[in-house]
Amino acid sequence: MTVMPNQSASAGLGEIARLRELASYSPPGHSGTLNRRLVGAGFNGRFELVHGTLEPGGIAERHKHEVEAQVVYVLAGRARVSLGAAAPEECGPETVIRIPPGVEHEVVSLGPEALELLIVYSPPLGTGR
Repeated sequence: MTVMPNQSASAGLGEIARLRELASYSPPGHSGTLNRRLVGAGFNGRFELVHGTLEPGGIAERHKHEVEAQVVYVLAGRARVSLGAAAPEECGPETVIRIPPGVEHEVVSLGPEALELLIVYSPPLGTGR
């Protein structure tokens, strides 16, 4: 079964999908990044769950989300993370990064392996009022 981003579970029955089957995208302001939406706004409208991969040297340039809170969980790899005016911090597997709405942030993949992340947005990106 191929599941497109933001597609809701069929007729309330649920669904099972494989990561490789999900559509991929690279967000604006990101380089060396491949994201796959695991749960989109169409599922329940309350949160979005994304699997992200940043190749070594890949970057999510400094930006902020006005409405959405973001939580990042590092599965693999090393990152340099900047939050607001605080000094950048190196993060690795099992690190949780909590980013409130309005806080500028940047993530750089340090290598040598790809940075692998789970990312939650609440509300889903672009749906905040």
